[in-house]
Amino acid sequence: MNDGAEKPHSVVILGGGSGGLAMLEMLMEEDLVSVDGIVDTDEMAPGLVAAREYGVSTFSEIELALLTVKPELAFNVTGSDVVQTKASQVLGVGGVIGGFEAKIILRIINNMRKAKEELHFQASRDLLTGLYNRRYMMDQLHQGVSLAIRYQHPLALVMIDLDHFKQVNDVYGHAAGDQVLVHMAEKLRERVRDADVPGRWGGEEFIVLLPHTSLEGAKKAADQWLCHLNSDPVQLEGGDVVSVTFSAGIAMLDGDEKVDVNDAVKRLLHVADGRMYMAKSQGRNRVIVEGSVPDDVLAGSG
Repeated sequence: MNDGAEKPHSVVILGGGSGGLAMLEMLMEEDLVSVDGIVDTDEMAPGLVAAREYGVSTFSEIELALLTVKPELAFNVTGSDVVQTKASQVLGVGGVIGGFEAKIILRIINNMRKAKEELHFQASRDLLTGLYNRRYMMDQLHQGVSLAIRYQHPLALVMIDLDHFKQVNDVYGHAAGDQVLVHMAEKLRERVRDADVPGRWGGEEFIVLLPHTSLEGAKKAADQWLCHLNSDPVQLEGGDVVSVTFSAGIAMLDGDEKVDVNDAVKRLLHVADGRMYMAKSQGRNRVIVEGSVPDDVLAGSG
């Protein structure tokens, strides 16, 4: 019975360098073709390394690859006339795409990749601060909690709220407020570890995920961020200097808990948020890691 679906056309990629890798990654997402082989004399060429991860056959000899796979089409991305001639002798001139055509295809692929990366960047970033946005941070939080539970390692969450931020907007204007937010983001980027994931949660709130980190370790890190912020006030465009502090609450998942991922995420956010408001009520400009958080605590002030 013919369901109308077109059978994928078998192809082989000649060249495992950056061009071969780009071609491989694009074709692996295309239903009309099946990448059945890639050829390069360097077994550690990036295209061959990726091909092995995809389960695609790799070869060091052109003739062997083409005679073994018997593809309908070969893409020659090496730019070599010798490779073009060898492949054409096996598949015929019409069976090999190379030269100028291959260059055009690779340029289109690279432009598409750049556009895709830009779209991903814009979708995951807060436009003002450049940090990850709330949507991306929620995805990372669920992923981090899932990994922490599966592999039984700790995960800490720091919830941060800038102190007296409304007063900055009221006294100096919203442009100054934006400058303070950007300044805070810069201080975080300068101090977080490579493994940590900082983001803007919304308004003047920020959030940082710290994998493989205990409460004590997260407290030490957050205190360093706060000290760094206190020692570097914001020089506003109008010449005024504004000191910036924050209040932070920290929650941690032990990792050895057998809990539902969604429930664990909600609890982490609830506890970190509650402790952040405890920091507010205790005088601001501090980090809180202890204290039970009742369900009705989340009604703090700026």
